[in-house]
Amino acid sequence: MNKALLRAMAACLATIALFSQCTKPTLVGADILNQDQSDLVRSDSFSLITRSIPWDTVITYDTDAGVTLTRYPLGSINDPLMGNSSTTVYFEVLPSYGFSEPDFTDAVLDSIVLTLHIDTTRILGTPIASTTLDVFRLAEMIPDEELTTKRSFALSPSILGTYMGPIWPAPISKSVDYIGAIDTQTLAQVRIPLDMTLGMELMALDSATLVSDSSFLSVLHGFGVRFRDPINAYAGLYIQSSNTALNLYYTVQDTLHRQVKWVPVSTSSKNHFLYEIDRSAVTHPELLTNSTPADSVHVIQGVEGFDLEVHFPYLAMQEPVVVNLATLELTVCYLDGATSNPFGPPTQLEIYTYEDDRLILIDDVVYALGSGTFGLENYFGGIPLTLDNQHTTYRFNLSAQVQKIISGEASPTLFVRVRQGVSNPTQTVICGASASNGAPKLTITYSRLNP
Repeated sequence: MNKALLRAMAACLATIALFSQCTKPTLVGADILNQDQSDLVRSDSFSLITRSIPWDTVITYDTDAGVTLTRYPLGSINDPLMGNSSTTVYFEVLPSYGFSEPDFTDAVLDSIVLTLHIDTTRILGTPIASTTLDVFRLAEMIPDEELTTKRSFALSPSILGTYMGPIWPAPISKSVDYIGAIDTQTLAQVRIPLDMTLGMELMALDSATLVSDSSFLSVLHGFGVRFRDPINAYAGLYIQSSNTALNLYYTVQDTLHRQVKWVPVSTSSKNHFLYEIDRSAVTHPELLTNSTPADSVHVIQGVEGFDLEVHFPYLAMQEPVVVNLATLELTVCYLDGATSNPFGPPTQLEIYTYEDDRLILIDDVVYALGSGTFGLENYFGGIPLTLDNQHTTYRFNLSAQVQKIISGEASPTLFVRVRQGVSNPTQTVICGASASNGAPKLTITYSRLNP
């Protein structure tokens, strides 16, 4: 058997062994097992090229692709580093599943209330003590087509309802369901009484309109919500929660309290958010305009933000090897004159690559996601780590991807972005490859395959 065939067989067996081990990847930061210590080579002298690149416009709704978000960033932040940003959230409400025609005969309107579920796991910045959240009626229907965060919709000129108070911690609010009744709420939601004329308009509709999605939407196109003034925070508005709904309360002659509920439904309702940002007076415009590989600092941000491109130009090796562990380390940089970061830093970063002109997760992330509840954090990394109370770093296990790059099976260019970045505006500044301290570092421990 010639040497070329032996080398090919060895490489094949090594690849099989690698992928069988990848179902249980090495823990990030873990040492190589003792039995694997023989004939190992460890190197961290690889050259890296990095740059920050802007995202494409975020798609929030697309019926053809089945894209629909469930949580939307709602708020505004005045940030001198990235620019002053704000959002408006638009959403439809539809008759509830199993909806039956309400009987408004001899009915007396009590109140009409919009409840919004604020996801307490999605809060950025430090909200001011008291906020003002306005509700508007949509003046046009949301079309059944692809929506992006550049798209806005017309709202009625008059405010339909207003909430004033804190958004986090979640307020304990007194219900306005029924006149004279008090029901203490402890859910993470705000309850906004709306103009009674909307309730009277809905009660005057015929039965067919009240039970038909399309007919109902032709009358009530939906709502738009936004904060009146900058609140220095973003809250996660949970649109698809059962706690987000339009509630109409009424009584009849028997004085019994009754309720009609309309909710956003993920399979049929359309939801959207508009992300607007003013970068005219940022303190470091070079971060946003000069995205050359020579930069010493880069920015990563979600929601129409920036990715970090990491390129390994000299990773391919001339000899067959098996990668035992490959770790990428990114260090957070702090800029002179910059205030504290109100957005983050991100609690998790992910890494993607391009295959067939599609941006997809690398194998290491996919393997970690399949490793159980704690797989992504323990087996892939990407979470901020503070060493000696000084530098904050992100470490990533890239063992499978680096093996593919070395073998010539994958592109040597990767893209780091905020996890769940479509609806997560968190940000961080990363030291670039030309930084004097904290430059990105790739460390590989590998075994040579003997010919």
